[in-house]
Amino acid sequence: MVSELGIGGHEYRRPLPTTLSKWGEMDMGKFASTQPMRNEIVKRAVEAGINYFDTTHMEEVMSLGNALKFLGIEREKIYIAAMIVFPFRKMGENPRSKWVDIIKDGMERILNALHTIYVDIFNLHFPENDYSREKFSVFMNIVAEAKKEGKVRWIGASSHEPRFLAELIRKYDCFDVIMVRYNYHLQEARDVLFPLCRAMEIGVVAMKPFCWPYYGIPFIKFGPVKGEEGSPYTPAQLCLKWILKSPEISTVVPSMNSLNELEENLDGISKEGKIDEKILSEYLNAATGPEAKEKLKKMMSDPNIDIRFFAERALSEMGAR
Repeated sequence: MVSELGIGGHEYRRPLPTTLSKWGEMDMGKFASTQPMRNEIVKRAVEAGINYFDTTHMEEVMSLGNALKFLGIEREKIYIAAMIVFPFRKMGENPRSKWVDIIKDGMERILNALHTIYVDIFNLHFPENDYSREKFSVFMNIVAEAKKEGKVRWIGASSHEPRFLAELIRKYDCFDVIMVRYNYHLQEARDVLFPLCRAMEIGVVAMKPFCWPYYGIPFIKFGPVKGEEGSPYTPAQLCLKWILKSPEISTVVPSMNSLNELEENLDGISKEGKIDEKILSEYLNAATGPEAKEKLKKMMSDPNIDIRFFAERALSEMGAR
């Protein structure tokens, strides 16, 4: 059984001094210097009953592995999900003869960085990106072999395209778990995927609970909004509670960049109160209304490189429209 609240990793570097002058670049020395803070987050999370950890990029894998090793946490007490980023793209950039090695080598790097002999869930990352039946078959055969060897316990998929993922499930019935974007702004998965997963007994992990309606920007950046002052929940807590209303969801995996964020999320999960969708609707209106562009422009001077990057991208997309 997994905890309703898990920990995602894709954005946990945002407020940390880990990037250089450009989004996406990493200063590994600075990144390593922030490890003690992430050790504390993992320690408190496990103490509070969180047992699900999702990783995407290799620095996330390395950081989690180092934390678990430093803290001496028993491997059997937690569940770890991992993936090779854009595997089909990597396969497409290389000759067919190298495909098996690309996937197997990637899996071994992940296991070594985690200091473990197995991962609980190995996800196929973005199957919709550079998909082909041949690549899919090769990838799934390798992971199935790893499952027989005990290196993988369950096979999953992580996707931003619910309809594409639904078609794979209908055609191949090959996933034990899926991870999809699901939040107040992106609700398509509830109709397209959730009934299918319920019928086929596939676990559902909700990612990107806070970054809407613009990718990479927490919706809270567009507040405060009318009504939130009377809610028993903070906006972040309200969003998590709204997501977990869907019974198909096993766990939601927000990034947690500080102990304060962790405690806020934990408190929201345990708290009982009215879930007022109007507040989330107000946030969506604020983020897409006439004042949204000015707020995005202000984010261009945000101290966090990632926020500046995604604000610039959002403004560029607005200009294109």
